Amino acid sequence: MHKYKIERRPYVSGWTELLAIFSALVTSLIVCAIIIKTTSDAYVTTAFISLFKGAFGNKKAIMDTLVQATPLIFTGLATVVAFRGRIWNIGGEGQFYAGAMMAAWISMNLGSLPQVILVPTIIIGSMIGGATWAAIAGYLKAQFGSNEIIVTVMMNYLILFLLSYLLLGPWQAPDSQYLQTILFSKNTYLPAISGSHLDAGFFLGLIAAVLIYVLLWRTSLGYEIRSIGVNPVAAQYKGLDIKKTIIIIMIISGALAGLGGGAILSGVHHRLRLDISPGYGFTGILVAMMARLNPFGVILAAIFLGAIDNGSTFMQIETNVPVALIDTYQGIVLLLLIISFILVQYRVRRTEDAG
Repeated sequence: MHKYKIERRPYVSGWTELLAIFSALVTSLIVCAIIIKTTSDAYVTTAFISLFKGAFGNKKAIMDTLVQATPLIFTGLATVVAFRGRIWNIGGEGQFYAGAMMAAWISMNLGSLPQVILVPTIIIGSMIGGATWAAIAGYLKAQFGSNEIIVTVMMNYLILFLLSYLLLGPWQAPDSQYLQTILFSKNTYLPAISGSHLDAGFFLGLIAAVLIYVLLWRTSLGYEIRSIGVNPVAAQYKGLDIKKTIIIIMIISGALAGLGGGAILSGVHHRLRLDISPGYGFTGILVAMMARLNPFGVILAAIFLGAIDNGSTFMQIETNVPVALIDTYQGIVLLLLIISFILVQYRVRRTEDAG
């Protein structure tokens, strides 16, 4: 007589992980189709075709999709670095704003500089802004053992309060009643492809993905980060400086998120607003999970979610399916990915009955 038992897999192959991601995405599409069918009069097929057309139907749609993907690449990479070291940085949103704020300060105070000098200054400044904000949480984690989840989440709120004060006071545009700065000079703009909204920020994201891959898998620091992520106790016994590495992880993670804020500010909005991010820092966590913490996978996941965001407007126009469904879909994807990543760690094995 045979019996069956559930046991943890000793090793999960890359193909198995890809199958888990694919299964989660297919299941999420099925769930989304059911929601569309039960909550609207639109045909499911028509809705999905409209979504695809809005995202990739022509050159402009493709460019706009890549623009939508750009901040997600940076926040996704920020999450990859932190999570690889088992540091649960949930503060990508705040670090994104910190980078945007630093970029805004540079744009307001140094806007007369030549573009060839000003743009690199904005890029570096935004990275410093995000890195500094993240380093606070990293230091508290390393020195006092503070829970980085709680600290980074609270710091998200803190920087929004600070930005609200600035946009209601010293940074508010004098001719506007809205919470926003002045429109920055064209010297601050990131170079863009002629005839499109796609700017250099997207290509900076691609470069960043390559650099993070090299960092994590081709350098001693990357080995330390991954060692801490796999087994921090063993890493400490090997003589690794855990506290120092935690701070470095947070600095790199924050710099990436901050660069995303600077890129979206100088490449798209050209002024700082309180709503400059619709949740890029939090969506970056979903991007990183879809990518299985792989920097190159982040690019594909960011484009996928960027396509959904970009195509949702056209879908609503064509089929009257509400854009709010996209937020619901992203939540469904995240839930199913978590479930699939847990299930893939186990297997059912048949055993012989000793009796």
